Amino acid sequence: MEEQRLKAFAESCRTPAYVFDTDILKERIRRTAKILHPAKLCFAIKANPFLLKSMDGQVEHYEVCSPGEFHICVQNGLDMEKIVLSGVNKEYGDVRYAMEQGVIRYTAESRHQFELVHQCAAELQKTVEILLRVTSGNQFGMSEEDVVHLIQHREEYPHLDVVGVQYFSGTQKKNIRKIAGELEYIEDFIHRLFCDEGFSVRVLEFGPGLGVPYFTKDDQQEDQKLLEAFGQLFQEERPYELVFEMGRFLTASCGYYITKIVDQKKNDAVNVCIVDGGIHHVNYYGQNMAMKTPVLSFFPQHPVEAEQEERWTVYGSLCTVADILLKNLPLLDARPGDYLVFHNIGAYSVTEGIYLFLSRKMPEVYLYQEEKTVLLRPGQETWTLNTWRNE
Repeated sequence: MEEQRLKAFAESCRTPAYVFDTDILKERIRRTAKILHPAKLCFAIKANPFLLKSMDGQVEHYEVCSPGEFHICVQNGLDMEKIVLSGVNKEYGDVRYAMEQGVIRYTAESRHQFELVHQCAAELQKTVEILLRVTSGNQFGMSEEDVVHLIQHREEYPHLDVVGVQYFSGTQKKNIRKIAGELEYIEDFIHRLFCDEGFSVRVLEFGPGLGVPYFTKDDQQEDQKLLEAFGQLFQEERPYELVFEMGRFLTASCGYYITKIVDQKKNDAVNVCIVDGGIHHVNYYGQNMAMKTPVLSFFPQHPVEAEQEERWTVYGSLCTVADILLKNLPLLDARPGDYLVFHNIGAYSVTEGIYLFLSRKMPEVYLYQEEKTVLLRPGQETWTLNTWRNE
C-alpha cells in the first residue's frame, strides 16, 4: 500500500488493527507462480485464513490442518477437491466429516493415520488420494521405514490411492544450499522407492520454507533472489507433479499492523512509549527480545517541531515485562496520538497472538483491494471467553 494511503487508513481506522492489501498479495502469487511454473501452489491457510477468498483462482490447493480451519473453508464455499487435509492430529469424526463434504486428498503422518483415513473411506465407499509425509526429524511425518512398510502393503487398503509423498522441514530459511540439500534428500528417497519397491511417485508436495525479510537490516530483495534461486533447482522436468506448499512467503508482504501511541514517560533515562497494541498482535519470526527493528512507518498527528530524533523503547498494553515491541527506535517528535505501522505482518501474527491474555479486545481486521477497504472482523471483546457462564 502506498505510504499516503496507509497514512490515511491509519488515521481513519480504530486501532489496533490489521489491514491486508490483496493487490500486493495477488502480485506476489503471480510472480511466484510464474517463476515456479509448471509447479502448482498450495496455500497453508494457517498463515492467514482471512485471505482465503482472495486466494480463489490464485492457487491450486489449500493445506488444512485442523477442524476449525476446515470449517472456515466450508463457510467460505471453498472447492473441497482443492483441499489437502493435513496435520499431526486427525480424529475419526473430523476425517469422516471432511470426506463427506468431498475432500479427496489427505496426508498420512503415521501408520495409524493411514489406517484411519482408509477406515473412513471404506465406510463411505469412496477412494481417496493420500500423500505419505516423510519426517525431517521432528513430530511431523513418518520414518522412511514406515513409509516403505505402507507402500509394500498398500494393496491391503483398496480405498486409498497412494499418489506420492510430502516433505517439509521448517520455515524462514534463507540458505538456498540447505533447501537444495533437502530437495536432494527427498528426491533420492523417491528414487529409492522406485528402485527398491517399484513404486512410482506421482505427486511430490514440498514445503521449501522460503524466508522473507522482516527487519531493517535485512536485504529487502533477498526473498526475490531466493525465489529465483529456488526456481533454478527445477529447470529439469520431473516425472511427477510438483506442488509447493507455501504460507509465509506468499502472504507476509501484504499485511500491516496499525497501533497508536497512548502514553510516554522517561524511566531511568529510558524513553518509554506505550502503544495500544502489543506482542499479542505482532509476531516476527526471528525477533529476539525486540533487539531487531522491523520495517515500519511513523505517522505523527501534529506539526513536527523537534529537529532531532529521540530513541524510544516501545511497549505494548500488556502487564508483563515481556511486552516490548521495539528498543531504541528513533522517532522525530513522537507524541500520544501518533501512529506506528508495522509492515510485512501478513503471515501468522493475526492467528498466532496470545489474544486472551489480559482480556483485551482483539484487533479489527480489514481487507484493502482496488483502493477500497472492507472490514472483515470488528474488534471483539475477549473477556467473555475468560470467565464462566452464569446459566
